[in-house]
Amino acid sequence: MKYTLITGASKGIGKAFAYECAAKGMNLLLVARSESLLSKLAEELSAKYKIAVDWHVADLLDHNAHKKVFGWVAEKGYNVNMLINNAGMGLYGEFSKVDLEDHLKVMHLNMDSLIRMAHEFLTTTDANQKRYLLNTSSSGAYQPVPYMSIYGASKSFVLSFSYALRYELLKKNVHVTALCPGGTETEFFTPAKMEKVVEKNASFMMKPDEVARVGLAGVLANKAAVIPGFINKLSALSVRFAPTDVVTATAATFFKPD
Repeated sequence: MKYTLITGASKGIGKAFAYECAAKGMNLLLVARSESLLSKLAEELSAKYKIAVDWHVADLLDHNAHKKVFGWVAEKGYNVNMLINNAGMGLYGEFSKVDLEDHLKVMHLNMDSLIRMAHEFLTTTDANQKRYLLNTSSSGAYQPVPYMSIYGASKSFVLSFSYALRYELLKKNVHVTALCPGGTETEFFTPAKMEKVVEKNASFMMKPDEVARVGLAGVLANKAAVIPGFINKLSALSVRFAPTDVVTATAATFFKPD
């Protein structure tokens, strides 16, 4: 029996991924920090879709979380053939006015933890089967993002890493895809203290189930990167032809504090 492992599964895009995968009959392993949310979600999904669902509480800011998660997978004897590397966080504000430790947490979760999970997945799961790795990046990966400088840079890292890893694994029966959503209606913005930014850009926001649908379809179809939403696609394309100063100034208009 094959399983899809989803990080950041209790809320937002991760939760939407859980529903999208479940609707396709995929068995699930859900990883997040909230035991109550994971337990409730697992119960709902198994009852509605008649699939096998298990969950594991983990804080991916823990440097050993990847070992603990895949140690649990091995102990349970689960065969994981897909990893949706979705856990991430953002931080809003002028770089020098935000505590350095908070910046480092964003970098650790969005980059270091993602790499640790990807490496553990590729080195501990069955290489004789087709495997799938989806890394959640962002449309912010395509240009500098003032007032979210560390977040944007970390997502550029994820996109570049995914492209490079995809090339290395071309002949090894592994699909590697980067998902690059724009603004999505999730709880992401509250801890990042971005409520006013959300209000200002409400017309551009997408639903998490739309993002998850595009992401899952993309990795199953072995696409290198997928960008949900026409406006987000157009924006990512346009930055290739505009001067960096113009691109950066344009991005700043969406995020500049009032």
